[in-house]
Amino acid sequence: MTIRVCFINFWPGAFDSANNVGFLIYLFSQAFGTIERTDDVHSASVVVSSVFGREPSPAHKTIQYIGENARPNFAVCRYALSFDYDSYCGRNQRLPLWWWRLNWPGFERMQPRTTPEPGASNHGFEPLIEIDALLRPRPLENPAARQFLVLVAGNPEPLRIALYMAMQGIGPTVGYGNMFRNPLRRSKFEVLSQFRFCLCPENGIYPGYHTEKLVDAWYGGCVPLYSGDRMLDRDFNPRALVNYQDVLQMDAFIEIVRRLENDPEAYRAVHGEPLLLARPSLTAAVQFLRAAVAEIQRTAQ
Repeated sequence: MTIRVCFINFWPGAFDSANNVGFLIYLFSQAFGTIERTDDVHSASVVVSSVFGREPSPAHKTIQYIGENARPNFAVCRYALSFDYDSYCGRNQRLPLWWWRLNWPGFERMQPRTTPEPGASNHGFEPLIEIDALLRPRPLENPAARQFLVLVAGNPEPLRIALYMAMQGIGPTVGYGNMFRNPLRRSKFEVLSQFRFCLCPENGIYPGYHTEKLVDAWYGGCVPLYSGDRMLDRDFNPRALVNYQDVLQMDAFIEIVRRLENDPEAYRAVHGEPLLLARPSLTAAVQFLRAAVAEIQRTAQ
């Protein structure tokens, strides 16, 4: 039986529509085979609603997708896909945003966009990331030929600004993105490969909240200077990065980075660590979707 799925309230025009929901379409296809897309929330078997718009949706058949640091709102949905580890008594499945960046088997590779509108986000230009590459050590060729540090960011979040300014006491820093009025309209990987470190703090801290920032920094060839919750070892190898949340003192964080910058062997040791220690799996998400949609359909009859 083909299910009809309506996707609403996803990211605005800074993201093209195919990449907006492409991963979720892939996930639904893994769970149900062929699906039928519709723009009509009323005729849809299930509605997948994100948090970037206000189009109303029948709560009894809505699965909320949350790609931000926010908790599921079960007043407006029946089930949720979010960053959170909490299952909320079986109503939520963790589906972190960085999974959208991976080249899952059969997932159609994103195509880089052409010229977006002025002020648009700096997302969507990168190819998908090979999962196997995240599970093995990286080669390191002539790090002395690279520049010190880069930050690619759109949101001038206060901690991000403070860390960027502090790093200027170690060496020259370069900033790209709307935060610097220096938009990057090409793959970040072309830029990151020119630097030893990438400053990539999250906009906020919550258990399980990890976006694409850390994965992109590592895959781009840098040692990530991150700020994310200290439970990140559920997803990532903590030896492959430096996490500000582990020290919570800017002077101590600066000294760690300074030591790595001045000690090639110490830098090489961190750089050589794989980012993932275990292969991610969509099995739990697929099973969750099958059970959630089955319950939505059962109670609709």
